[in-house]
Amino acid sequence: MAKEQPVKKLDASLIISAFLISAIIFVAGIFAGYSINNEKLSTLESSLGSVVRDVQDFQLQFLFLDRFGENASCPMLGSTLSRINQNSYELGSMLMAYGTEGEIRDEQAYTNKKLEYTRLLTSYWLLAEKAKSACNTSMDTVVYFYGGPCPDCENQVFVLSYMKKKYGDKLLVFALDGDLGDPSVNTLKSYYNITEYPSLIINGVKRDGFVPQDELLSVLDASAA
Repeated sequence: MAKEQPVKKLDASLIISAFLISAIIFVAGIFAGYSINNEKLSTLESSLGSVVRDVQDFQLQFLFLDRFGENASCPMLGSTLSRINQNSYELGSMLMAYGTEGEIRDEQAYTNKKLEYTRLLTSYWLLAEKAKSACNTSMDTVVYFYGGPCPDCENQVFVLSYMKKKYGDKLLVFALDGDLGDPSVNTLKSYYNITEYPSLIINGVKRDGFVPQDELLSVLDASAA
């Protein structure tokens, strides 16, 4: 008759050690996540502050335009417009990327930053339109309304990113979240009768739904002719 194998007793210290190691790894993961979150929010805050200062400079320069005229002010406005164009585009890309990566844990803080950016972008668009008229510049403007659900929004972003790389400073792109609830964006949606996403306002003219690359190229090239 085979002897019964003795049942091994679990080492309590081993269990406790394993539990502590798992807990440390878990807590470290949480803190690492919040560290990433805080770092990204800090980066957004810094970038947002930079664009705020640029827009404030832009507003000040319009006072020069009113007082000293186009010849003295338009070169300065053009330089500032180019700088805001690049910085605001990079900030918008950063906001969109962070929103899709799933690493933003403080949703309210992220939403607040997005609201600040949206208000800033709306001001920038209005100033840019005024600068275009006052200084007779040839740059194009595209206001992109997005929200959810929106199966074609990702494709529209891809097209707009390509166009931005192609035209550079000659194209200003303003991406506005139509579902954010910002009063200024709601006013624009009402004015342009935005009823679907995506929708584009290309040089003041609305186009509903997804606008493919070849069509957008045709419109922009026609405006430059």
